[in-house]
Order: sequence, then structure tokens, then C-alpha cells
Amino acid sequence: MYGYVNDALGLSQLGLDEEVSKKIVLEVLDFVTQGLSSKPDVDTVLRRIKRFKPQVDELVSAKMLELIKRPTREQLEYIVYSGGRAAVAEVSRLYKLAKEYGREDLIATLQYLWTKYGIRSPVQCPKCGFNSVMPDYSCLVCGAVVTEKYVRDALDFTNKLNSFVKTASVGELRLAVERGYVLVGEDGVYHPLYRPSKPSVLFQVYLKSDEVALIVEEIEGRSQPI
Repeated sequence: MYGYVNDALGLSQLGLDEEVSKKIVLEVLDFVTQGLSSKPDVDTVLRRIKRFKPQVDELVSAKMLELIKRPTREQLEYIVYSGGRAAVAEVSRLYKLAKEYGREDLIATLQYLWTKYGIRSPVQCPKCGFNSVMPDYSCLVCGAVVTEKYVRDALDFTNKLNSFVKTASVGELRLAVERGYVLVGEDGVYHPLYRPSKPSVLFQVYLKSDEVALIVEEIEGRSQPI
């Protein structure tokens, strides 16, 4: 069935070595025929390839990334536009290659895929444009490192801190003063021991002296008798 499946997948247009094509076709055949009680004919296989196209495309992309050290422009285009989660798993490698080839359209698609499937950060990297700056202040995609000031500005830290000071309990405010830092994410500022109910990227931001003073003032104000 090699020839039929190879044509159905469009692999002949990607300039792949025959050995690579055969390995990909075998992977696809294993995937689309699993669960069948008897050997399927060509028409059945082709129908199942069409039926499971998104999964097949992702499988083909993952296999290409595994077998090809340096994808060509055409191969890169296929992987980015069809790879889905497989492309996100190799986003750093694909970004660098797209940059080298001057394919800003592919970079934009990778950014979309990252937002959909990747570890989305509330802080956008100033170098590559991905929302991929992690709590250690480095970009997971391109490796750039940002400053704490950049993170503070990107997260609108001052306004979120003011909101935290007004709404947090005295215990949470004391904890922030004792530890000297707070956690900040897309939705707000939290005390140092905060644990989100769902996975999210939180940054540890150390408090400046005037910010500590603001919190202490709030604590003392609440402690005053009415």
C-alpha cells in the first residue's frame, strides 16, 4: 500500500528520502488500522486516513521531526501548518529554522499554536513575540532573558499589588512582608504560599521598600480600633 498512502499523505511533494517516507507510511498504517479485526483493503485505509486527518497530520509531522535533522522550507511549512501539538513540542527548533528561512508567516502560526497548546505565559518575550517567558525570567522558545522591571511592567504589577493590598487578609499581607515577595500572574497578585487551582505561570516578584511600607501601613490601619 506504500504508493497509495504516500500519495494520499502528499509525501511525494515534500522531497523526502524513500527510507524516511516508508517509515512514516508504516507509522500511519499502524495508526489507522489499529482495532481492525482483519487486514483492510486500500480503500478502507485511505478512508480512515481522511477520517483521522488531524491526528494523521500530527503523526506525520512528529515522525518528520524525528527522522529529519534539518527540514527544508517545504517540509517546515508542512510541519508548522499541519503539526499541531507535534510542532509545539519542537517549537524552539522550528522557530529558529523559520527565522533563518525568513518565514514570518510560519512564526505567526507557531505563536498561535503555542497559545493554543503550549505553556502560555502572561509575559510576552520581547525578542520572539511568543507568550513564553517563564518564572525564571527566560524565554522557553528563544532563550532570551528579561529583567524584573520588564516583568513588572508587562504584568501591570503596581496596580495588581494595590488591589492585593486592599483585598488580601491580614495574614496574607503579613506573609508577604515576612517573605519579602509576592506571586503575580495574569489575574492578580497573590501571597507567597498561594497554590492555583489550575496550572498557571506565576512569577516571584520581590517587594521594594516602598511597597513593603504600603503593606505595613495597611496592616496597621486594619489593626486600629474603630
